[in-house]
Amino acid sequence: MDNTFTQFTTPAEQGPKDFRQLGMMDQLPQFEQRWSHYVDGWTQSSIIGDPWSGLNDAPRSNYFNPLTEGFGAAGGDAVITWIPFPNRLITFFTWDGAENNPQLKRKLTTDEVMAMADTNVMVANGIDYHMYCPDEPEKTLVIPGTRCPSIDWSQNWVPFSPQGPRGWLDEYCEWSITRNSDHKMMSIMFTCENPAYYLALWRVNPKAVLGLYQQYIDPACQLEDLYLRYSVDQPTGKKGESVIDPTTGNPAYDPTNKWNNSTVRVAGQCGGAMHLTSPPNTLSAEIYLAAAATIQRPLASSANPQSLICCAQYGQNYRNSDPHIGFSANTAAANARISLTNPVGLYLQQPQNFQHWQAPNGEDVSQFWTVTRGTAGTGPKGSDQILHAVFEVPESAGFTIEDITINGQPIRFAGEIANQMHVALSVNTKTPQGAQPVLPCVSSRTTGLQPWPVQFLPESLFYGQSVSDLPGLLNSKCDNRFVLIVQGADKTTTKDNARVQFNNPNVSAKVVDFLPHASAVPGQTNGGGTQAYILDVNVSAAATASTVGVRALNPGEDDNPSDSDHPWEYGLAIIEQ
Repeated sequence: MDNTFTQFTTPAEQGPKDFRQLGMMDQLPQFEQRWSHYVDGWTQSSIIGDPWSGLNDAPRSNYFNPLTEGFGAAGGDAVITWIPFPNRLITFFTWDGAENNPQLKRKLTTDEVMAMADTNVMVANGIDYHMYCPDEPEKTLVIPGTRCPSIDWSQNWVPFSPQGPRGWLDEYCEWSITRNSDHKMMSIMFTCENPAYYLALWRVNPKAVLGLYQQYIDPACQLEDLYLRYSVDQPTGKKGESVIDPTTGNPAYDPTNKWNNSTVRVAGQCGGAMHLTSPPNTLSAEIYLAAAATIQRPLASSANPQSLICCAQYGQNYRNSDPHIGFSANTAAANARISLTNPVGLYLQQPQNFQHWQAPNGEDVSQFWTVTRGTAGTGPKGSDQILHAVFEVPESAGFTIEDITINGQPIRFAGEIANQMHVALSVNTKTPQGAQPVLPCVSSRTTGLQPWPVQFLPESLFYGQSVSDLPGLLNSKCDNRFVLIVQGADKTTTKDNARVQFNNPNVSAKVVDFLPHASAVPGQTNGGGTQAYILDVNVSAAATASTVGVRALNPGEDDNPSDSDHPWEYGLAIIEQ
């Protein structure tokens, strides 16, 4: 067994490049160690699954943690790819049955869906509908709510999700378009880089994140533009004020700030695509999905990607990504144990057929494609590990992107370029440890339901609606008022009978309030609602750096249940000195 693997590295090995460029090489070792701890925590959490509120979602022994087991030598990398244009838009708005949509009352054409992906707007019956419309929710497009075993087009229409200024670009690839005064496309930024990297870098030095924005998005970006701010008055701050993270003493980072927001970029003013923002497009979700898919299911329930995702209940139906990733991982795990290849990440694959692209004067179109972050051709089996790329025609060329053709057809939408690309991830395999059990489909617990911890963060970030999936930082030197968000807390829970425990004896918590209804955590959609425990957390000076397990007990539950009777959740909290 190969146990020489000691640390997860940053996606596409981008960390050392950034720190060298930013003049921060002295801080790189600590950052890389932190990053490895974060990925390790997400891996542990993904292997645990959901034994608190679900049935048949564990054990996930076919997924392994290379930090504890090594990668081994049983198999190489398998590369899984998919097209990044959001397939759910095609499915919900162009398929037969879409004419039953109570707002649009007809099927859309492919061109209309392409345009909607670029603009977030669809006009029907004189009304501008949007996939994301927080100020006028009645104008939010609706989609079928029943999708298993197949779509029910006759009833149960629900607001479009995932929400967010690019929420519909949910295939781990997002873009932002710069247009000229004639509204013609001149530049398109593509990104598949996870937000956690920027959240983690912000913890080290906010000005480092600013430096990346100024280089890759716009020199006009200012540090204050990146601050998370309260959208309404809250107990910890007033509307418009920056949200202070007490664990760092700095304002918190806003992943959907003005320079990483929407599909529209106006140079010098706003917009751009620095990293992913759609709620499901996170690295922790990628790891969780891969691990969930390794559980073997009955043949009739795993015959195809749709039947398997309905059975295993991971990810979103009808995406290009989730059903395909899950089905591929499940197939691989039938004869092997798997783990995502280091460096763990999702990577853009550049267009491979530029010979089918034609510029007005016969120019080599590939010269307009620039890999700005990550690398091409350095991944398993020669795959690309691109994090950020730009397709841009300079003004000096005398034409626009829309004057270029692909297979003889002019480019009119960013999605037409996306359809020439792929997103990829890769997995390593190990020899299985005996026959793997075949479990029935996932279902919700009706008895023995326990709170499922899903997010742990400082109280100010909770009220500031931070979407961070980084573990909460615990140490003995900071203001330790935290919030643990869970799903499925017992309805009889109150602040007087609520209890939260950590598996490190140097960490203790006192519940000061319990919220029976809390803001939903992005990416978490399973049952039981979302609740929050507001905690005063005490960390002893004797505590050493480590990941920490956390659990919330139901009223009437023993004070010290066994780990098997009430498992710990990992990946949410970490002690750092």
